[in-house]
Amino acid sequence: MLKVSHISIGYGGRILVPDISFEIAPGEVILLAGANGTGKTTLLKALGRDFRRSEGISAHTVLIPTNIPKVKGFTVGGFIQTSCYAESDWNGRIPEEVRKRLDEALELLGIQALKKRDIATLSDGEFQKACLAVGLTRKAEVLLLDEPTAFLDVENRIDVLQTLKKAARNTGTAVLFSSHDLHDALQVADRVFALTRDGRFVASSRENRLETLRQAFPFL
Repeated sequence: MLKVSHISIGYGGRILVPDISFEIAPGEVILLAGANGTGKTTLLKALGRDFRRSEGISAHTVLIPTNIPKVKGFTVGGFIQTSCYAESDWNGRIPEEVRKRLDEALELLGIQALKKRDIATLSDGEFQKACLAVGLTRKAEVLLLDEPTAFLDVENRIDVLQTLKKAARNTGTAVLFSSHDLHDALQVADRVFALTRDGRFVASSRENRLETLRQAFPFL
């Protein structure tokens, strides 16, 4: 479970949100919503920092960026394995347990057949799933995703979101993701966390997701 107690976020000497507290249960999928500049990316980065425990944040979190380049010469399996460097030996070999988790992640996400493909040849949707496999292989309690469906077409956007929910339900890994595709995101989100323009953090229940979303976007 991810527990956050009374943290504040900001940049450039300016506080964006002064008091943020919440809990995310295993397997939950949470939409982080807010207008540009309200602190979504800043919050995700804060939650993913190595010193998170001293910042009032308790959980093993993995932040998955959305701007990872498709570097030619890496297979999907090699790309994921490289992300597990902390668990590898001096020769770059990962333990059998990690290798097993890698294969299980690929199978769950439906990309086992792509394991030996060069990542430069993947579609954007396929590559996004490979990035998700990184977090599952590293056995994160919570995956932090900043706009995971950005620049995807409608079909791939829905596919990635549905895959996210399936992975959360099957592994118990919680997911906190930001998105501007509010309609599609609400189809998979169990709850909504909203950052408002006046610097408030609002967490919904399962029953009032839309009402909470309107705290960030009153025009909805």
